[in-house]
Amino acid sequence: MTDKKWRTAISTFDDDGASIGGYQIQDLMENLDFGAAMFVLYQQRVPSKEEAKLLNALMVSVIDHGIVAPSAVSRIVAASGVPLQACVAAGILTIGDVHGGAGQEIARKLQIWVEEAKAAGQSLADKARAIVADSRKAKERIEGYGHPLHPHRDDRVDCLVKMAGELGLRGDNLNLALAIQDAIEEATGRHIPLNIDGIMAAVLCDLGFDWRVARVFIFVPRAAGISAHAVEEVKRERGWRKIANHDEVEYDGPTGRTVGEAAE
Repeated sequence: MTDKKWRTAISTFDDDGASIGGYQIQDLMENLDFGAAMFVLYQQRVPSKEEAKLLNALMVSVIDHGIVAPSAVSRIVAASGVPLQACVAAGILTIGDVHGGAGQEIARKLQIWVEEAKAAGQSLADKARAIVADSRKAKERIEGYGHPLHPHRDDRVDCLVKMAGELGLRGDNLNLALAIQDAIEEATGRHIPLNIDGIMAAVLCDLGFDWRVARVFIFVPRAAGISAHAVEEVKRERGWRKIANHDEVEYDGPTGRTVGEAAE
């Protein structure tokens, strides 16, 4: 037991500097890129060159994606004269179960499903078919598949699958994720591809990350894109961005009411 108020195995500091996972910060500064340093934060070890390359590629894949929810909200907030860090925070807060954050749940499930398949001596293809059959029976959607902006394929997904294979890092989680994609098409006759949330979840699991950090690797790199949009908004636009004209909004509530009527 200790009487100290805090405890952590992540990092520490003293009068001379700081260390992360036992590595002096200047050692990390001289020898690692940002992605590899993040790997140390979460896994307390230095990644291999292959692991670092794949993790950095994964982070680059979501650094920005045009005018979508995070960047649009960040721009609206920036146009109101709000400090940059608040604009970035506003954009990050749009990342949730529906947009950008579904990777966390599919990462959790992938780790469970892979262990279940191993324990049962079941092939990943058979496990995938069982997963799809169960989801269809329960009328539940499997997170990590399909994208409204990329209905047929997503170059980012293809690139990460290719890199994982070339770097020798394609593991059971990615293989199961792709087997589920095939099982969905087999069961429905429709090609519903693995999306960016799904590929990120699978790759992160194969790299040894806990499923709880899946969203971290969305919002940390996306913060760079969000901040770029906020700064551009301030530099190029007039401020106070108008969302819509009155005739562009459909009002479908009651009309013609008076307070007097309510009192009767």
